[in-house]
Amino acid sequence: MKRYFPLLVLVLLPFWVQAQTSSTYHQEILKHRAQEDSVFKHGEKSPLTPEDKSTFAALEYYPINEAYRVKAKFVRTANEGVFKMPTTGPRTPEYVKYGELHFNLNGQKLQLNAYQNQDLMKQVQYANYLFIPFTDATTGQETYATGRYMDFAIPMGTDSVWVDFNKAYNPYCAYSDGYSCPIPPKENKLAVRIEAGVKDYKKYGERMAVSKKMAVYPGGDQVLEDFLYRNLVIPVAVRKAHVSGNVVFSFVVKPDGSLTNFEIVKSVRSDVDSAVLKAARKMPKWEPLESNEEIKMTLSLQVPRGKPHQQDLTKAAY
Repeated sequence: MKRYFPLLVLVLLPFWVQAQTSSTYHQEILKHRAQEDSVFKHGEKSPLTPEDKSTFAALEYYPINEAYRVKAKFVRTANEGVFKMPTTGPRTPEYVKYGELHFNLNGQKLQLNAYQNQDLMKQVQYANYLFIPFTDATTGQETYATGRYMDFAIPMGTDSVWVDFNKAYNPYCAYSDGYSCPIPPKENKLAVRIEAGVKDYKKYGERMAVSKKMAVYPGGDQVLEDFLYRNLVIPVAVRKAHVSGNVVFSFVVKPDGSLTNFEIVKSVRSDVDSAVLKAARKMPKWEPLESNEEIKMTLSLQVPRGKPHQQDLTKAAY
C-alpha cells in the first residue's frame, strides 16, 4: 500500500504555519494592550486622575482584526517645508512631512502621511520616530472626536512596510484636561471606517449614565463572583508555575438577558484566558434590560482567587 503522509504534511504545513503566525500576532496585540492598560492603571505618567484609576479596569478596544494590519508602500517626500501643527491647546509644535504610506484597505486605495517632530528628532531615542495622526469614519462616534494616533519608524533599506491599526491609540486629551494634543491634518482623513485599535474613553460615571442601568447578574455581584470561581478550572501547568494576574474579558448582554460576543481584553496567559472564557460562557441569562439597547460588560477577574473579603471581580458597563 502506498503511503502519502509526507505529501499530506507538506500540503498542510503552510496552513499550520499561517495558523501559528495568526495566533502569535493575536497574542502580541493582547500583550501590547495589557501593557497599555497597566500604564493607565498604575503608571506615574498615566493621564488618568487618581479617582479615575480607582474605577479603571481596561481601555475599550475593537476586536483584534488582522485585516487592519496592512502592507503599505513607503514613499519618502524630500524637500518638505517645516510647518506648525495645530493642537487642542496653545502649543504649535513644528513638524515636517517625512513620507507617505500607500495601501489598500477594504477594496480602497488609501494614503496616510507620516510626520517628523523637529524637536523630538534631536533626541537619540526618537531619531527614527515618525508620527501618524489620523481620522476616519468612526471619529466622533465610537472613537475619540479629535482623532487617533499611530507610531511609526523610518524604514531602513526597504519601501515595503506594515501599518497596524490594531495599535491605534488616543491622545492623552481623550482622558484628561491639561494636555495639548496635535490635531490630525485634513490630508490624513480616511473616508473608511477603521474598526481597529482603541475606542473612545468614557469615565466610569459617564459609562453608567450612557447605559442608564448596569446589567445585573441574578443574585448580584457576589453570586456572580462565586459562580465564576466555582466554574473556573485552572490548568495544572498554571498552578505549578504559580501564574497570577487579572484577566479582563468582555461580553454583550442582550435586552432579554442572553449573552454573546465573549472576548479577552487583557490577557494573563493563553491557557488561563481560555479557562476564564470557558467559565464565563457557562453564565446563565442576566436579568432583562430596561431598554432595547445591548450593554457591553467588562469584567476583571483575579486569578487565582484572592483572600476572603478581597475584591476579586471588577465590573464595568459600556
